[in-house]
Amino acid sequence: MIRSLPPLALLVFLSACSLLHDELPNESPTLQISQSICQSPAMTHPDTIVNGSDAFCQVRRGGEIRFVVRAADEDDDPLIYRWNAFGAGSFRDSLARGENSWFAPESITDSSEEFIIQVVISDRDCSTISEPNDRQACIDVAGKIMETFRVEVIQRLPTYSVIADTTVFFREPFIRIDGFGNDPDGDPLEYRWQHTEGQAAGLSNITQEALRDDETFEQIGSRAIAVALYPSNYLLRANGEETLFPASYRINTSVNDGEKPVEREITVQIPAEPLPEGGMVQLTEPTTGLDFEIDIYEYPNSKGEFPLEATLFEAINFCGVQGKRLCSPSELQAACQGDQPLAYSSTDDPLAYAGLEHFGVRFCNSPKSAFAFLGGGDFTASLAPSGSFPNCGGTTGVFDLTGNIGEWTVRSNDSTGDLEIYFMASDVTIDGGCTFIGSAGTLPLAGGDIYDPAVLQQQRESLDVIILQTLEQGSIGFRCCR
Repeated sequence: MIRSLPPLALLVFLSACSLLHDELPNESPTLQISQSICQSPAMTHPDTIVNGSDAFCQVRRGGEIRFVVRAADEDDDPLIYRWNAFGAGSFRDSLARGENSWFAPESITDSSEEFIIQVVISDRDCSTISEPNDRQACIDVAGKIMETFRVEVIQRLPTYSVIADTTVFFREPFIRIDGFGNDPDGDPLEYRWQHTEGQAAGLSNITQEALRDDETFEQIGSRAIAVALYPSNYLLRANGEETLFPASYRINTSVNDGEKPVEREITVQIPAEPLPEGGMVQLTEPTTGLDFEIDIYEYPNSKGEFPLEATLFEAINFCGVQGKRLCSPSELQAACQGDQPLAYSSTDDPLAYAGLEHFGVRFCNSPKSAFAFLGGGDFTASLAPSGSFPNCGGTTGVFDLTGNIGEWTVRSNDSTGDLEIYFMASDVTIDGGCTFIGSAGTLPLAGGDIYDPAVLQQQRESLDVIILQTLEQGSIGFRCCR
């Protein structure tokens, strides 16, 4: 039979037990389980890793790693868990018991970065003791264990598909290059196109437009659009050096997932199609239906030669000795416009380059062309050799009917027998089109042949001084027809 102790005796007994317990040494907690659960970007399912093995967690930026750490205390002391990542990422709960989650940083310094995750398990909560000596005494007797996890945060680079090198003929009005990016981590991509270091005068400013999926309308790439102002006059190098007359432009493009760009460098060759050395082309005058031949270039009708400035009488004589004649205004207009009809003798429209300081040799040798720009308003210095503007041939293969030098033209008046004199009023200073024709007067031939040297000289001697000055003015050229 067990008898109950009187209250006073019970109190004495419990006090003795307590004193006996305090005198016993404190046992540290013991670890029962320590592991991490993570899903690396390369895996389809989470992987459980026992801490202390050779393996360690890999997770993408912003990804989650679950930790399972449990301990027991032989003294039945309550256990305090404190998690620490030394300022990196964030915990679901820095005092979580048993299980916790750590979220990786959204940004890392390179393609991968290692971090240390630490949990300290203690059987004393000494942080709550305010008195310093008592707090230190607590620390001295506290039992604790520490687990350290090694984790790696990785960033997979985007893939970027861009044509390595390409050729675009100068006749094409624009350069268009497509780039397609994909990020394996699902990060949003930012595309950028720019000239590499160096003089960028050979290309207009590069603009870009988004390429989108037809169904989802999500951006899948980027298109760069630029205008080549010269066939191949500049090479833009990354070291900033400028080289004249190579065969290509350099363009740098990249795609960026917010951390590190993936760069590509593209060589774009811009050749001009070979131009004829000279000769004539056969066309049809639309109002009469008659065929005629016309010089390809301004006199002397030779690629690479400067056009000749001549008086009307010189122009008539030079064509006559070749068995040719001066062209009529309608013939020059037909050669200028082609079948379209074009507003200018060019496959390009100058309005497309209105915002540029100059359009190089993109259009024709008229105001804002390379020669006019560099000539500084000096007509002579602004003239270009024939064939310098490869797109200034329209669709007929007759070059420089717009710009470069104005041209003498004549037309016989069938009712009077007089020779009406005109000039194509389009040169390096006048942005004239195919229909821009100016009148310069009339020669009363009375049926005479102007290509007869005697008749030509007679006409010259009979003219009024003022009219003669008009017909002998400089800065006008010509070409011949047949």
